[in-house]
Amino acid sequence: MDYVNYLKTYQEIPYHIFENALKSNKIFHAYLLVGEKGTPLLNIAKFLAASIIDDSTSTFIDQDSLIFKRVFDENYVDLRVFDTKTRSIKIDEIRNLEFDFSKTGSEKSSKKVYIINLVENLSLDATNALLKFLEEPLKDTYAILTTENEKSLLPTIISRVQTVHFSLLPQQDLIDNAISLGVKEEDAQILSFFFNNPELIKENENNTKLKKIIGLGINLLDLSDTYPLLLTYLLNTIFKSLKDKTEYREFYDLLIIFFKEALKIKFKEQSYLQNYDKILFKLVRINDLEDKVLILMNARNEINYNLNFSLLTYKTIKDIFEN
Repeated sequence: MDYVNYLKTYQEIPYHIFENALKSNKIFHAYLLVGEKGTPLLNIAKFLAASIIDDSTSTFIDQDSLIFKRVFDENYVDLRVFDTKTRSIKIDEIRNLEFDFSKTGSEKSSKKVYIINLVENLSLDATNALLKFLEEPLKDTYAILTTENEKSLLPTIISRVQTVHFSLLPQQDLIDNAISLGVKEEDAQILSFFFNNPELIKENENNTKLKKIIGLGINLLDLSDTYPLLLTYLLNTIFKSLKDKTEYREFYDLLIIFFKEALKIKFKEQSYLQNYDKILFKLVRINDLEDKVLILMNARNEINYNLNFSLLTYKTIKDIFEN
């Protein structure tokens, strides 16, 4: 993915914010990147981190450089990446980060950067530890936080960062651009909900893990009018296929996408899943469809606190599809 082109073409305001900061060497000690689901926030955070670290230029980093590759591979010593999408972050990790970054840097550049992806998923204790770190920033230390839910963050966090908002590309344009890159229409439609960039859609067209989850969700929804078969498929196939918290989250994301698109059809609005209209029309016939969307969204949030993902999902599916 060409990050400079992406920012310049689709995210003009963030592009100028970061370009000016790098050129003037007036980089804020903490940024909060805000975007809806599908925005490549973590990758942008890494690109910005690499650009901050690279002392050889006063603009965005060359993507062919060694520093860029090391940052993206997360093997740059003075970089820490905490991705709450894939695991829980403990309070001691934030405390250890502050201790480690108080020491002299190990790399040639004096700059140290830490990234927390989807900071809204931090526990309260970890958030308070982060807040203390943000209140007393260390020299040459930079934080890049990301969030898909700015409203859920503590005001004290927001007051200590420079917030940068990213906009979503118009979805039909996103789909059309992905198709022009050679992505199949049905894949472009679904992946446009996961990646708000046509290049990323192209890159993930054959993402084995995501294709597995999408296939499981579509097969389940296709059985929505035959509840006994749906339940059998859930027990015998889905529970044996989904491996961890991340996969369950993406499975719920897929279900939520289809239910929201079914609501659009119910209210005579345009759906972006036109190649899946048979499934959507089955969902439209479900009673109290709006309430079922809320059930799914609440269950998706509960994954953060519930260790028995199968039991949670079994109850959720029964609540939605059992008549």
